[in-house]
Amino acid sequence: VASGFARGNRPPGELLQSAIAEAREKLSGEAITAALFLFSPTLAPVSPALLQSQMRALSCLQIATGTFPGIFTERDTALGENACAVLLLSAPLGFTPQIPDPDLVTFSWGRLEQLQGEWLQQSPRFGSLSSRSGRFWYQASPRNILEIAFQGIQPSQSVWSAGLRTLSAPLPVHLQEGSLLLQLERYLALPLLAQNIPVSIRKDSRLPLERLLMGEIRADAAPGAPPELLHISATDLNRSGLWLERPLAEHSRAFLSLRDPAIAERDTRIALEQLSASTQEPTFAWISSSIGRDAAFFGQEDQDLCIWREQYPDLPMLGAYGMGELFPHQQRSHFLRYGKIYTLFSRTDICP
Repeated sequence: VASGFARGNRPPGELLQSAIAEAREKLSGEAITAALFLFSPTLAPVSPALLQSQMRALSCLQIATGTFPGIFTERDTALGENACAVLLLSAPLGFTPQIPDPDLVTFSWGRLEQLQGEWLQQSPRFGSLSSRSGRFWYQASPRNILEIAFQGIQPSQSVWSAGLRTLSAPLPVHLQEGSLLLQLERYLALPLLAQNIPVSIRKDSRLPLERLLMGEIRADAAPGAPPELLHISATDLNRSGLWLERPLAEHSRAFLSLRDPAIAERDTRIALEQLSASTQEPTFAWISSSIGRDAAFFGQEDQDLCIWREQYPDLPMLGAYGMGELFPHQQRSHFLRYGKIYTLFSRTDICP
């Protein structure tokens, strides 16, 4: 397995050729059996003819392509600029042509508006969600949702770095009117938020709603399942409430949280410690990142990726900044926000 990366003011075909050439050099002449290509949105839509030409050039029919807001490998990162990232697989690794087994964790790319509750519950999936402009291809055929089953390799472990600072304990939802949350247990929603705002942001001239989230723990949630995260769109001073992007589920509990760069770094270190404890030798990795966990979130550089590269400097890796992340847990997948999900892959013939 090998990755390649290319950026610059060049046509998609030239960038793809450069990225493939870098990856092929690392494989030292091995035959290519499967390939994943990622493009930045500035290069969309990807031409089917471009993919067909690559199939001929690589003598490889198993090619999957996606477009995401940002893309990265273990070597480089791009967000908001022309770039292409590739991951090449050689024998005995590849994609399986069959429909993915519902009992196996599958690799999925999709668009945010196509996410459906039933689809999440069908089987465990990992991967990234793109924006409305995202395009997905498999073997030069467009797909709304792209799902891949791997041959000779399987996800060995997925861990989640939430990056959230919890501001209040989970409390029962006591009163809401539509999307206006008025009361958690006996506490009015807006005063509860005001009382729990960290000192670090009290001095700000405005409330940083873009960093504040409401966590929702549903009554029917499986033990250990991640909470759903909702945007707080506005405050209601007259009624001491908080406007959420949707009503909270009946009988759920909710808590306030803050997206915090320092907590994100801590969570990533803890998550990668879990990965390092695995006894299986990793072959490559996929990282699903929220676009809200990019370099701007940390100030100058994506510290999550810096920490990753410290621990896995030479492991081939492909990843995307997207509009949401899929996390496999207990035979289903969960839609997450503002986090990073790290998934290691190991060859099935060397797994214990």
